[in-house]
Amino acid sequence: MADMNIQTQIAALIPAALLGYLIGSVNAAIIITKYILHSDVRLQGSKNAGAANVTRVFGPVAGLATLVLDMLKVMGVMWLGGIMAGEPGTMVAAIACLSGHCFPIFFKFKGGKAVAVSAGIALYMDWRLFALLLGAYMLAFLLLKTASIASLSGVTCMPLVMAILGGFSVYQYICAIASMLFVWIMHRQNLVRIAHHEEKKFSLKKSKSKEKSEFAEKK
Repeated sequence: MADMNIQTQIAALIPAALLGYLIGSVNAAIIITKYILHSDVRLQGSKNAGAANVTRVFGPVAGLATLVLDMLKVMGVMWLGGIMAGEPGTMVAAIACLSGHCFPIFFKFKGGKAVAVSAGIALYMDWRLFALLLGAYMLAFLLLKTASIASLSGVTCMPLVMAILGGFSVYQYICAIASMLFVWIMHRQNLVRIAHHEEKKFSLKKSKSKEKSEFAEKK
């Protein structure tokens, strides 16, 4: 009987994982920039397919749209995973979505750095957790003006803030640790630049019209 229950649960977790990975592979940054704005963000700025780089290159409206869509996709798969296999299904779908976002099968396995998806995971688990992590992100960003350090600061605080708030399950802590690991691993090149004091401060890219105007003034 116990073996049958384990087999049933595994059978439910497999589609949750597949769904999480496939939906996670639908990268909002690539879709918005390459197919709507006709300029692939992976070829510009930091070349990362994430909300921060979209904001840097295309402005806050496109960046916010990217952030919201990437957060919604993981919240959606966590809800569906929960329907399929309960709380273990929610966890598996979330981690699979992180994998799909970073290594999307639809875009040659070149995706984002898991920051927006981690934010969506936090919001799905508890809005207070999300709010506090957003506060940590904003504080680090205002002090250092560096998106990578702000992202690493926010996600690293996740397990600690969960422990302070209390009431989270083992599965939720696994989601938090997975989020932290994905973000740190995907920022490994940033960490090298930070160590060598070469990480650039965040700034919005100037529009072409403004660049032409400034060039004309210099002439």
